Amino acid sequence: MKVYSAVVRLVLRTNKTLANGLHPIMLRVSFGYTKEKSTGYSCDTAHWDKKNQLVKKGFEHAEIINRIITEYKNKVVERKLRLEMSGMRYTPDMLLDDSRTDFSARTHEYKAIMEDFLSDRQIRKSTKVYYDYAYRLLAEFMGNEHFLVNDLTENRMAAFIKQAKEHLSEGTIHTACAKIAAVCHHAMAKGMLQACDYCFQLKPYARMVRKANRKAYIDKDNLIRIEEYYLRLVTEDTEEGWQFRDGAEERIRKRSTAEFALCFWIAMLKLNGSAPIDVALLRSDNYSLRHIADEHGQVTSYYCFDFKRSKTGTFVRPRIRCDRLAKAVFQPLLDSAGLRDGFLFPIVQNDSHTLKQNRTEEGIRCAVQHIACSTKKRMRTICEEINAEVEKINRETGQCRPLINISQLSCYNMRHSFAMAYLSSPGANVNALATLLARSPNTIGTYITQLCNDQQLVQLVSGLGI
Repeated sequence: MKVYSAVVRLVLRTNKTLANGLHPIMLRVSFGYTKEKSTGYSCDTAHWDKKNQLVKKGFEHAEIINRIITEYKNKVVERKLRLEMSGMRYTPDMLLDDSRTDFSARTHEYKAIMEDFLSDRQIRKSTKVYYDYAYRLLAEFMGNEHFLVNDLTENRMAAFIKQAKEHLSEGTIHTACAKIAAVCHHAMAKGMLQACDYCFQLKPYARMVRKANRKAYIDKDNLIRIEEYYLRLVTEDTEEGWQFRDGAEERIRKRSTAEFALCFWIAMLKLNGSAPIDVALLRSDNYSLRHIADEHGQVTSYYCFDFKRSKTGTFVRPRIRCDRLAKAVFQPLLDSAGLRDGFLFPIVQNDSHTLKQNRTEEGIRCAVQHIACSTKKRMRTICEEINAEVEKINRETGQCRPLINISQLSCYNMRHSFAMAYLSSPGANVNALATLLARSPNTIGTYITQLCNDQQLVQLVSGLGI
């Protein structure tokens, strides 16, 4: 009998066996000749319903697979009907090759959706690292690298976040959840995920994917109080000047102390608001002591650092006046850097203060995240003491001095605090701030030239007062 319309069916190709022992599910179009296209899914003969062209219950993800492959088949059928109604002649190749790849079952895998999202948005390589990290965390939690985006239910994500809290900082979890949410939003935009199936709708966990509050910063007065607190903690005045307290230098180099936490945070501020990863990777090779003359010809000693931001690869060139605070922060680290393979801060080393030979990029990042989380807890305690002092002053004098927002305390505060302190200084301009922060011109205005002259760099920060 002559067939006047194409026959579209889902079939199990039993004459082909995959590496996992299953048979591929194919979309077959017959019209004059037969053409098949893989749906990207497979099952065994015992779980294939030939009559209804569906996977039987009891097979893993049967309901989701059936919904996806049926949707794929219906799209091809709709294309066939549109061509027939318009009177156009067609072939099986036209129906399959011209069908939208968005509805291919294979694209419902989370990894495939993520790769499509990264390609579609043309995201930078440095940012892709965070998406890959979030995917690896999910794959480890799911126990399967080929999980579907539909597998990410609210309950599963709640369990994922609960488990992640045992060994990851809140900032890391926030970053991972934000990347997962971005991939899910892409899947919804492509029609591969229903809005009602979005996995971050539970109120306790929805906040994990909200944008970080970049406006949180520590005002200039409180920055000075933190610095004064540190000086009181590690130094003392003598008849000959000042000196370190007994054992203070050793405590500064020990990761579990309040002295180290303060030193680490003040270093982030002094190094032009650098990120924790950049401070952790700072080596003695990046440092030099220079004597720089100001506009009046007066020569002053400066700690000069030159290094690249790990995020963007752009150069950062902090010039820090060698005053009591700077020496109290950097000198104990500079004096002992050789004992830690040249790294200023004992962060990427093991407990013996030696760098692990097999330390991977991911391992370094995890070590920095751990330090950022632990120092934040100690800084909260310190900032609570500072707030108590400010509140006492406010009660006694009737003033209304601002307090440190402890609920939003994070390492990023120091970067934003540096920017706000600079903008509050006389003669501040956005172009110079972009140079100091090594930011993209697209994010902090369009700066004309990159300032690299020592005198210019010193002049930019000389009026900050921090």
